[in-house]
Amino acid sequence: MTTAIALSLNDVEWPAAEAIASDRVRSGSPEASTLVLHEGSGRQVGLWTVSPGEFTTDHTGYVEYVHIIQGRGRLVDEAGNAIELRPGITVLMESGWKGRWVVEEQITKSFTVLDD
Repeated sequence: MTTAIALSLNDVEWPAAEAIASDRVRSGSPEASTLVLHEGSGRQVGLWTVSPGEFTTDHTGYVEYVHIIQGRGRLVDEAGNAIELRPGITVLMESGWKGRWVVEEQITKSFTVLDD
């Protein structure tokens, strides 16, 4: 049977937050929680929330589509180009994208990850 999932952020039971790996952290003590809603054969869909701080990210081998639900910050690529993040912003990070998250106010996003 095929199902549909509907969630309100007020009703989400988040898994325990985990610290971002220390070798990735550039400032603060960011912690994240991931709620996987669907997973299978090279794809994953879910919700992710992260506390303020700054940390690196490397999208080698996968594409990620994100939609910011709440919070504020920036995604900054290796060349220093920044994308402002706020509710309603949608971003596609292609495979090989490298940069950093700068989280000013706790961010919650929905995401879809597709392996190359």
